[in-house]
Amino acid sequence: MKKIICALCIACGLSSCEEWFDIKPQTELVSNDFWQSKSDVESAVAACYRAFLEPDMMERLIVWGEVRSDNVLTGLNVSNDIYYILTANVDASNGYTKWEPVYRVINYCNTVLEKAPAVQQSDPNFKAGELRAYQAEAITLRALCYFYLVRTFKDVPFTTLSYKDDTRPFQLAQTDGDDIIDELLGELESISDNYAKAVYSNTGDTKGRITQKAMWALMADMYLWRNEYDKCIGMCERIQQTQSNPLQLEPSTRYNQQVFGAGNSSESIFELQFDTYTPNYVVNEMYGTTGGRSSVNHLSSLDFGEYQLFDGSDIRQYDAFYGSSSAAFIPIRKYVTYRLESSGNQVSASDYIVNQNTQDWIIYRLADVYLMEAEALVERNAGGDLEKAIRLVSNTYDRANPSRGTGSLKLQNYNSQELMRNLVFDERQREFLFEGKRYFDILRRVRRHGDLNNIVSTYLLRKYESQDQATVMTRLNTLNALYLPVNRDELKVNKLLKQNPFYATTGDIDRN
Repeated sequence: MKKIICALCIACGLSSCEEWFDIKPQTELVSNDFWQSKSDVESAVAACYRAFLEPDMMERLIVWGEVRSDNVLTGLNVSNDIYYILTANVDASNGYTKWEPVYRVINYCNTVLEKAPAVQQSDPNFKAGELRAYQAEAITLRALCYFYLVRTFKDVPFTTLSYKDDTRPFQLAQTDGDDIIDELLGELESISDNYAKAVYSNTGDTKGRITQKAMWALMADMYLWRNEYDKCIGMCERIQQTQSNPLQLEPSTRYNQQVFGAGNSSESIFELQFDTYTPNYVVNEMYGTTGGRSSVNHLSSLDFGEYQLFDGSDIRQYDAFYGSSSAAFIPIRKYVTYRLESSGNQVSASDYIVNQNTQDWIIYRLADVYLMEAEALVERNAGGDLEKAIRLVSNTYDRANPSRGTGSLKLQNYNSQELMRNLVFDERQREFLFEGKRYFDILRRVRRHGDLNNIVSTYLLRKYESQDQATVMTRLNTLNALYLPVNRDELKVNKLLKQNPFYATTGDIDRN
């Protein structure tokens, strides 16, 4: 936890909007004379986004949400930490149990929220509405960080105070994860109507900074996690009905190229902005075989042909991975290649070109809104609103199956809550393969229904088929086992932390 006590690293001054995401934080402590003008606050908010782009942060977005899921297997060459995760052999020494990169962003956000109001009082050019917009960005980014932490570790230290030096106590106990989410939602609810901007002056900022719709999408996701279905539906409807910052699904012929190639598509709500000056090396290392910083951590796709996730007509299987084969390694295609626009329904390998290093990373897009609402509709009562749910699922399914025409999903084939629940669950997997969402979807379902053994045996076990199944089941047989342990270094530094009970074995942690 002491590593969380880091300086807010800021670079001063922006000469153009295009430089917003190129801000590189400095390592020195923030000086007393930094917080003097609106431009200082703008630079500080930019540093919050910039910290999201750091490789150690990006690694966690993929490892925590994707590597632990049933989507991926070990690839050509992975580090020991990745290998242990992929073989259900995680302990408190694993590097990916360190949460420092996420708390770094939280600390930047906390500092903005503490310092910015006084700047607005002293700078006559800093308007109250501008302050509220910056506050909305910091509050939402902080909530997103805590949401990742809670879904990964369950109970974590929670603070809204910034740490600039050792004058504030760093010994913080964990707060119950559900309580953290509830508190964050209360804060977001208090600003959701009139703080965040609807749009910015350019597309890159509208898609790459927090807008109203980005805030609402996060709130919908958090409501779904807390099983507050009516509120989730309300947020999803608000996103679809609000006319400012209009969203629409890209057509089938342009979907892969625009969403994962060009980026900032018409359906994008919030995505992390990478370019040639700030490359997304991590995606290339984990999903590609060229263009990263090193030759390690190449992941393989599960052979989905064996599990019949995709209909033969579903073009997302070609967009996501290099087909089904008997080879031990099935390269992941999403993000690292994109499909050229085509007027036909047939897809071939020659349609794809490599997209090295510059891929944005999507946090929310319109497809997520449709499928979050569909899930909430199915779950909010015993019968569920199955008719509306299937219409929402059809938005993404029809696009991915153009040869079948619209309306190919028939309600008569999904006429019970359980059948529709599985349709939504599978459609989310098809649509968001390798986008860092699958493990959290699995965990959300286990938390909601308590059918851990069924979910583990049906989904998670298939990635461990080369291992002894009984041994794997003993490593995944309780809800706490689906969360990561607290890193042993954090336990040594912060005496108030308690280990996840599943990992708290006698003598496992040396606190001396």
